[in-house]
Amino acid sequence: MKPVAALSVSIVAAVLATACGGFPPAAPGGATLTGSLASSVPGSVAARAMDDSDRRRAASALESLGNGESSSWRNRDTGDSFVFTPTRSFERGGARCREFRLEVVVGGRHDGIGGNACRQADGSWRMAA
Repeated sequence: MKPVAALSVSIVAAVLATACGGFPPAAPGGATLTGSLASSVPGSVAARAMDDSDRRRAASALESLGNGESSSWRNRDTGDSFVFTPTRSFERGGARCREFRLEVVVGGRHDGIGGNACRQADGSWRMAA
């Protein structure tokens, strides 16, 4: 196999794995994103769409991705699609915090929302105002 073809196969495999929920791995210790986006943006599809498995993937993205890097996945139970992108890192009260952008497709409807989350002592990420 030529190097270009091997690279193409690797890229396709990574994209398929991501689409099927293969990346990123769960956050250390089963950390999750807690707090409510729904109360911050009433009527937002993105704010209501995440279930526990999606919140774990978001926490993993907050933990492991650099600013501007995205994690995308499709929830196997709901069929909803997500793209989660940490956009900025900062500290608040000694805690590591991140701004992020969440894009979703729920039932064919596209929506997006931005937010902040801070890492708690137990390893979870909590939505911040």
